[in-house]
Amino acid sequence: MNFQHLKYFLSITRRGGFTQAARELNVTQPTVSSGISELERTLGIKLFNRDSRHVDLTPQGRTLMSYALQIEELLEEAGQRLSGDVLPDGFRFGAIDAAVIYLLPEILKTYLDSYPELDLSIQVEPSHYLVEELLTNRSEFALISLPLDNPKIQTISLCSDDMPLVIGAGHRLAGRSTITPAEVALETLILFHPDSVSRHIVDERFAEAGVAPRIVMEMRSPEAMRKLVEAGVGASFLPRMTVKDALEAGSLCSVPVDGMSFEREIGLAWRRGRYFGPTITRLIEQILSAFDSLGAWTENESAPS
Repeated sequence: MNFQHLKYFLSITRRGGFTQAARELNVTQPTVSSGISELERTLGIKLFNRDSRHVDLTPQGRTLMSYALQIEELLEEAGQRLSGDVLPDGFRFGAIDAAVIYLLPEILKTYLDSYPELDLSIQVEPSHYLVEELLTNRSEFALISLPLDNPKIQTISLCSDDMPLVIGAGHRLAGRSTITPAEVALETLILFHPDSVSRHIVDERFAEAGVAPRIVMEMRSPEAMRKLVEAGVGASFLPRMTVKDALEAGSLCSVPVDGMSFEREIGLAWRRGRYFGPTITRLIEQILSAFDSLGAWTENESAPS
């Protein structure tokens, strides 16, 4: 397969026609047409419908386009790697809200002091959404909740955080030394949405205990959940980093659950095989160094040599 022919193909799909593609690429229209004909003969398929005023992709053409875009991106990344160019404008990464609030502020301040002109975009979303962004190459890397089982994504654990059962200081169970899973199941629970890793952990523990909790609220924001628990609306299993101050101040209490423990990890995730330029690599290494995980990165195939 000729890469130049793929370039013709992508230009036609973006510009909407053979003439426009020829003009963009500074070649003649017959050259573009010949290249596409050769590509179609090589693949044994028809890529475009040419029986109307507009050039439309066939179903096979749409399939090829998804692969051609990936090939184009890989070639661009290869060029960056071989030339050693530093990204001049900025980049985008993702993080769950707890990571942005409790893990990244000081790291980002130090990093941005070194790159004051950098346009840094941070996407704050649940882990499953951030993984989709990685898979579609819309984000360089992400800080997500672990575990994650996806062969296309590599991860390095940064830290563990337990998720105690927390209740308001005025709750009737405040002061109890322990509580049974059955008692918890009778409480009004405020839990993360079912698509979150933290919720999966809670659901698994209750399933192992053979009880089904009564759930009346499902939310994505641990800060909002904490406020509702403080107000006495219900109880929740929340990451300790999000409730540490409230527990120390006495506005929340934690109660151990008999025979059950809840813990999640936060880790760095990126698409397998992705190359990072020097600017991105420096932030990744600063994040990993803050959690004594740099050794796992330097042994990884994505770390620059």
